[in-house]
Amino acid sequence: MFSRFLKQKKSGFTLIELLVVIAIIAILIGLLLPAVQKVREAAARSTCTNQLKQLGLAVGNFDSTYMKFPGLSTQFVTGAAATGATNNDQNKSSIFTQLLPYIEQEALQKQIIANIPTANAGQTWMAAVGGTPLRRTAIKIFQCPSDTTMSNGQVTVALNIGGAGANQQWGATSYVPNSEIFGNRQEIVGTGAASAANSKLVSTYSMGGLSNRDGTSNTAAFVERMAGCGTNGVGGVNSWILPVYGVANSVGGITAPSPHNAAYPNVQAAGTIPVTPGNVATLNGVSVAVPNVTPAQNRQVFVANAAAPNNGNPTAANARFWHPFPNLTQAQCGTSITATTRLAGSGGLVNPLHTGSMPIAMGDGSVKSVSSGISIKTWAFLIRPDDGQVIGSDF
Repeated sequence: MFSRFLKQKKSGFTLIELLVVIAIIAILIGLLLPAVQKVREAAARSTCTNQLKQLGLAVGNFDSTYMKFPGLSTQFVTGAAATGATNNDQNKSSIFTQLLPYIEQEALQKQIIANIPTANAGQTWMAAVGGTPLRRTAIKIFQCPSDTTMSNGQVTVALNIGGAGANQQWGATSYVPNSEIFGNRQEIVGTGAASAANSKLVSTYSMGGLSNRDGTSNTAAFVERMAGCGTNGVGGVNSWILPVYGVANSVGGITAPSPHNAAYPNVQAAGTIPVTPGNVATLNGVSVAVPNVTPAQNRQVFVANAAAPNNGNPTAANARFWHPFPNLTQAQCGTSITATTRLAGSGGLVNPLHTGSMPIAMGDGSVKSVSSGISIKTWAFLIRPDDGQVIGSDF
């Protein structure tokens, strides 16, 4: 009896069996991870699409209230320059701040306006409640889940912006407005010598006006861009509370990075969009020399030029439009004109936060997808609201 008991095998796994099971589990995990990542990316893309749609609808609701589109900036001035007839703004406000009531953030807008320190002359980004700056507020609708350049909806910027101090947190956004719609006209605010530093960018468009041009469904309103570029935002930061002005440093003390240029295409002095003479850029894989241009040329219609490389890549009148793909790194996406990592002469970049295609909000509130295979010509037609051109079949 005892000998029979000794001969019975003990139950359990051998070392080899255990290793085989572990190997099988590792293989299954390796097979499942890509599928999980695809599901996460699909969910993030869906969230971004929904948020862009809400932004588009907010513009439509703003238009229903004021019969015009919001501008990239408003401007409030004090002192000698405040005597001008155009000084009718309540504060120095961004397009996103103006849209707050239409994305269920009216209470935040009221807090901002009511808590701007008197010494800061209407600077919305200096508003604070109980010592906490409201510029730090993270607004979910402004955050794309695929944007890894922000943390909890904020970007920490090493440099001093707008007198707020260095190493400050800013509520950020992954989306930028189309300056061709929302900032197509510059208005000087006030009179006297100080008026040159008090300009705002407004929109001459309304829903009806845009419909009568290229059509609301044929014009992009908001596109994607990384919230923070470079280490600690040194290359640039898209803060939802900072306005976009037509004159550098017009908001009083804003230094590089240049968050007041957070629009596409970028807007610089006198409301023009810059093109750096003599630079060579790569568009759709083709190197194109950017010739000298004047501010007047910068506002001209995109014209296909058979003599240009690839039959229609940018010429002097349209070199400010840059292909939205391929996806850039955080080091390459700088929004500051002086950033060394920025693509030369870019005049403002788009940074798709997804691979293969990018959702964009259209003027009618819809959201459409831009494929990485879109031509620069079609892309430029989507951005320009008054070119009168038919959108290409590659969109």
